[in-house]
Amino acid sequence: MRRAVLAAAIAAAAVFTPGCSSVFGDDDAIGVPAPTTGSTGPLPSSQQFDRPFPVAGEAWDATVTLSNLRIVPSGEDTESVVVVDVRAVQASGQPALGPAEFSAFDPSGRAFQRIENPAGTVDDPLVPSVLSFPGEEIRGMVAWQMPRGERIGRIDVVTPRTIGSVTVTRQPVDPTAS
Repeated sequence: MRRAVLAAAIAAAAVFTPGCSSVFGDDDAIGVPAPTTGSTGPLPSSQQFDRPFPVAGEAWDATVTLSNLRIVPSGEDTESVVVVDVRAVQASGQPALGPAEFSAFDPSGRAFQRIENPAGTVDDPLVPSVLSFPGEEIRGMVAWQMPRGERIGRIDVVTPRTIGSVTVTRQPVDPTAS
């Protein structure tokens, strides 16, 4: 009984005492998110290029593979076009996937603008699709505008129950750079 009372007293003191902040620094000041008590949605998971990873919606599951990240020539002198190949394979339900589920960011987290209609810029743009039977797959390319001289930091795939994040450690080569 004494142990339970002692444990409750220590827990209460830890909750109401901000003493650790002054000794170790304030966690909020360095960008550490405060713990949440309830579920706020899917947490991002780290993924890799050229390896399928699971994505899910409310009543469906699929795998997505991102590969062949590259910069393609564009007609503008101030912009580069960064492109990734996408392959999605249905596992269950009826996944609905398209370019809107993919986002690209620079290393600081600033989003690049996705090219809504990249036909003419890329050979095989990804189009919104519904996969109907197990094993069905779609392939296509997603493209974003990136200011020249910028770097790409990550690509995210966001579905209702999944956030898959691929960190870019090796930058693609710009064919128009001299």
